[in-house]
Amino acid sequence: MKTKTQHIQYIHWCSKQYNRQLTNLTKTQLFNFSTFFILLILSLSQPSHAQNNMEISWQACYGTEWIDEASGIVVTDDGYLIVGGINYSITIGGNGNHDILIYRVDLLGNVMWSKTYGGSGDEYSANIIADNLGNYYFAVWSYSDDGDVQSGNHGNADRWIVKINGQGNIIWEHSYGGSGVEYGGFLKLLKNGNILTYGATTSSDGDVPVNYGYLDDWLMIITPDGDIVQSRVYGNMGQNNIFDIVETRDGGFFFASKAEEIEGMVEGNHHGWGDVWAVKLTPDMDIEWQQLYGGSGYDYGNRGVLELEDGYIFLGLTESNDGDVSGLHTIPGEDIENDIWLVRIDTVGNILWQKCLGGSGWDYPSAGLYPTEDGGFIVVAETMSEDGDVEGMHYLWYITNSSVYDIWMSKLNSEGELEWSQCYGSYVGDRPAYNVIQKGDDNWIIAATVTTFSTDDSLKRGDVQCEGHGTYDFWLFNLKDCSHYQPAAPQAPTGPDTLCHNKDSTSVYTLAPAAGAWGYTWQLQPEEAGTLAQDSLTATITWNTGYQGEVLISAASYNDCGQSAFSEVKTTFVYTCVGVDEYAANGFGLRVYPNPAKDWVTFETTGNKPTTIFVYNHTGQLAEKLTLNHQSTQWNASGLPHGLYYYRAEQDGKMVVGKLVLSGE
Repeated sequence: MKTKTQHIQYIHWCSKQYNRQLTNLTKTQLFNFSTFFILLILSLSQPSHAQNNMEISWQACYGTEWIDEASGIVVTDDGYLIVGGINYSITIGGNGNHDILIYRVDLLGNVMWSKTYGGSGDEYSANIIADNLGNYYFAVWSYSDDGDVQSGNHGNADRWIVKINGQGNIIWEHSYGGSGVEYGGFLKLLKNGNILTYGATTSSDGDVPVNYGYLDDWLMIITPDGDIVQSRVYGNMGQNNIFDIVETRDGGFFFASKAEEIEGMVEGNHHGWGDVWAVKLTPDMDIEWQQLYGGSGYDYGNRGVLELEDGYIFLGLTESNDGDVSGLHTIPGEDIENDIWLVRIDTVGNILWQKCLGGSGWDYPSAGLYPTEDGGFIVVAETMSEDGDVEGMHYLWYITNSSVYDIWMSKLNSEGELEWSQCYGSYVGDRPAYNVIQKGDDNWIIAATVTTFSTDDSLKRGDVQCEGHGTYDFWLFNLKDCSHYQPAAPQAPTGPDTLCHNKDSTSVYTLAPAAGAWGYTWQLQPEEAGTLAQDSLTATITWNTGYQGEVLISAASYNDCGQSAFSEVKTTFVYTCVGVDEYAANGFGLRVYPNPAKDWVTFETTGNKPTTIFVYNHTGQLAEKLTLNHQSTQWNASGLPHGLYYYRAEQDGKMVVGKLVLSGE
């Protein structure tokens, strides 16, 4: 991609060439040349973005007749777990108005099971993680002390953490907090197997050691059994709220929160109403260094923090266009909208570069920041913008609802330059969960909340092509560049070379797994040779007793991106052997040479008993019948077409079969 400087240099060169040619042109030539030059300059002045070739390869919608909102997703050994909230609108049984809803689905989104969790109070969802032993943890803020919430309640809303197995059964659950409100409830699996949970709190008792003001950052480490290892609070008299954190290579942590004033443990140069408060912690969770970033507007850290080789990068929200911030797409003080703010810093907090990402509407980094193999970054967000950096927003002018938003993905290089931007969703509002699954730079599993449709809403569907259930549904889809994920063709199947269907009425053929394959489809030619029953890597053929001759068996692999070419064929010669024992162990000795043969073939047997030899072509037609009264005979095959033949030798009620190739060479 050309840099801005390179574009300017090239435009200057074109201008010189333009001036040199003017004196020698006719009026018509001058008009044509001028038009071409203007179009050239306009094309060069536009940013050159890399191409995004990802498309939705499959999708599914899940939900109830109520309001279902997805908030997290995690990979399982055979699919995904999606966590979210369900709003019943009315109380049902012992449940409150809000419960937690989890779906377990396979790799193609088919539901394996679903369960709800909660008590008579309200539970609001956050996210879910997996350990390395097949267990899962989800964290919510809960007002209940009954139902599934058997660990009590400290007052108001607690952070309720639940450990479940792969079938969704509760292993343990525990309520953490104090007499105030514990918001959020995000989780990270640490390198030592412990779990870090973080969010905001207003408490100063119970499990929360102190409170510095109205809203503080609360970090707590627990064991896989739920025991508290550390509980620390960070903040001051203003509002502090943590949305994301990363465990650093030295065993410490780095997070980006918000600070509204300089006071207490918050230090640095305060820029305005609110600042991003970036904090580096030691392995003991003490502050190693801290820094404030922002402008005169309201700025704060949000979801998206990464440790890099030379420092850190974090996402925030900004309403500023001064101080540390430049490039805001809205008008400070006039618009109530904001941009996503990317800030890359070195290991001690100095800004390396910053970028405002968004348009004139509201932009929010819901699902975070993800590294790419080329050193760049992908931001997964939600947007209400139709301009600026946002491309492909689903918008219908006659929908006046101001809450219409889209899922927005954007790719930036290592210097913060935008490479591509794309929106996904419907025309009536969609937002991603708190995280997505990055299977590759061009392969993503995205869980989202989607507004459902009635039967006459086809024009509003956009990318959402699954049927809804209630007001809002979970929407799960795979975003992938299928040109990189086509399945490989399998190797030729393995199975019998020849068989007597009177003795073996069925045969089993197998495949070795093919790269990228999710399943396999088998092919039997000719179809009248038998009935094929397939089960992934295995196919069983029940033979038609009226068929004799050559049979071709092959298979192709498939996945969500398509089907491969069929494999090389496995050839089996099928024949009838009524009353004759063909098993080699009970047969007799027979040599056939040379094989392949040019024109003459020698058949040599053991013993002095008469032997009859039948030779068939690949279609099962008899090509030659030979009688051996001695131990060997030569057969002149020069008059037959080249190709594959099958022989059957019978001696004293026993049989030997095999293949013979006439090559002509």
